[in-house]
Amino acid sequence: MIFKKIQKNISQFWAVGIILIYSLLMAEYFNSVTKEVTSIQGLDTSSSIYLYIASFNYFIVILTSFAVWLISSFLFHMFAILLGDNEVKFKEFIKYTGVIYIFPAIGFAFALYLFEAIKLPKDNTLEFFKVNKSMIAIGWIINISSSLAFILAVPIIKYLYHINWLKSFGAVVIPIASIYLLGQFFSEFVL
Repeated sequence: MIFKKIQKNISQFWAVGIILIYSLLMAEYFNSVTKEVTSIQGLDTSSSIYLYIASFNYFIVILTSFAVWLISSFLFHMFAILLGDNEVKFKEFIKYTGVIYIFPAIGFAFALYLFEAIKLPKDNTLEFFKVNKSMIAIGWIINISSSLAFILAVPIIKYLYHINWLKSFGAVVIPIASIYLLGQFFSEFVL
């Protein structure tokens, strides 16, 4: 089977390398958007304080990308173990979840390419982001490619943990829905 062949050829280094590429592309995209908007507002993007803040944000995006990958993979792993009978080592599972981030990396590469071609107006920049077809397309590309990584986690869980489709779907959806609902609860009642 194809999954057995892929299983032999994937290593931890591939996963970490793809996550690093993904996080660098995401950081570069957000840095480009921020730099463009800041320069339109008339702020000096060559000042030392701006460069410090931009470097800090770049580092935070990279760190957050790795944290989201590890935490989401851990949650998927735990729910797959809870819903199934087969125990798989987290070290074995995480290399697959890292490799599927190739799709969001490609999405951010396209988004970065498309954004570089857009000329932002000096007035109503936020309104331009909402109505411009290229910006809407960039949003769709980022969202679909990022969702694809979560969707592809379902068959990986099914074959790796030897559970049915419904349980593998639940192992992905339950953590994501729980985090979403917790966020809604805190934003509504706590903050």
